[in-house]
Amino acid sequence: MEKKTPKSGGYGWSKLPHDLLRPIFESLGFPDFRRARIVCWNWHSVSKLTLPRKTESPWLMLIPEGDNGCVLYNPEEDKVYTTMRDFSGVRFLANSGNWSLVLDSRSNLYIIDLFSEEKIDLPPLESIKPCKCTLKRVGDKDFERRVYDVRHTSVSILRTDVMRGRLWVDEKTKEYVVLWFFNEPANCVCFCKNGDDRYTNIPLRFNIFNRKQAIYDVVLVRGHDLYIQSNRDYIRHLRLCGPQGFEDVSWSNPVSRRTPCQLHANCDITVVTSSGEVMLVQSILDKTSTERGRSFRVFKKNPKPNPNQYYVEVDSLGDESLFLGLRTTVPGIQPNSIYFTSYDSVCWRLLEDLNMDICVFNLATKTFKSFPRISNMKLKAARWFLPDSCGT
Repeated sequence: MEKKTPKSGGYGWSKLPHDLLRPIFESLGFPDFRRARIVCWNWHSVSKLTLPRKTESPWLMLIPEGDNGCVLYNPEEDKVYTTMRDFSGVRFLANSGNWSLVLDSRSNLYIIDLFSEEKIDLPPLESIKPCKCTLKRVGDKDFERRVYDVRHTSVSILRTDVMRGRLWVDEKTKEYVVLWFFNEPANCVCFCKNGDDRYTNIPLRFNIFNRKQAIYDVVLVRGHDLYIQSNRDYIRHLRLCGPQGFEDVSWSNPVSRRTPCQLHANCDITVVTSSGEVMLVQSILDKTSTERGRSFRVFKKNPKPNPNQYYVEVDSLGDESLFLGLRTTVPGIQPNSIYFTSYDSVCWRLLEDLNMDICVFNLATKTFKSFPRISNMKLKAARWFLPDSCGT
């Protein structure tokens, strides 16, 4: 389409007055609001004076099989949005608000806003601050890791196909924390913050876990609290501060993750509430059932010290919702609900014959809410996320 030039003395679309633009911005849905604010400087300044229409529901990021991109689903509107960017060959590692942590086909990391497609490039994976660990790129997806000890040097090859990540972004200030990690055989965890040109390595093998332990999962809360769950029933709490960039605040008192009925659970997931309380969620799947055979159980620390029962089961989350993919609870969304996809935990992803399951589970009524609009989509991944206008 031919671009029209405004007549002399008139206003172009980028120079429309604020009093005309504001009602237009107020009428826009959340995705269009995010896109309109980056059209030009004038529109961006108007967006700062205008509150976007609140969305009452979390959204889903869906990655179709055999597709080069992702689509966004708003359950409140029952509407699917298509992103403009080509995401061929990328993996989405984590979400925080509108932002996603993305790994491309050459193992480059960046953060991208799913709505405006604003992009923040991150340091190369091999750029690590001087320590007893080095990382050398030996291919698009292969890295040689060396860990130096007084007795010997250990060498391992890390493949980014199995790398996992965590992300925290402050939507107002654009401050962020990016964390990526590998479990066995490397037990490698590194992170960076905005302004860093290198990653800080957390030497788990020597300082936090013994040699027989491996990483099972990692939870990043509020950008400064890190919970590392081992495969030996313990959770370490680190704070991302201090001269080293981190400090272990649970060294003398690690948290056990064993629950009363662990042997009957298909998957244990560690979550941390908005107040900093560690909880465990058991996701149980009965594949022989003709009905929906999934259920959830939630456990928190026993308020009455008991060496034989560290956790007790709870049947309420109060006024908070639990997002298993984010590993945390959020107030003011859908009280007492668990937002889940079968991509939320490694143990589910290992089951090749398991179809993608997306649901909201009410902990009190033990009932499920499903989404027929997307039930027939062939998906290889799905993630719940919270747009920055969601809830309170």
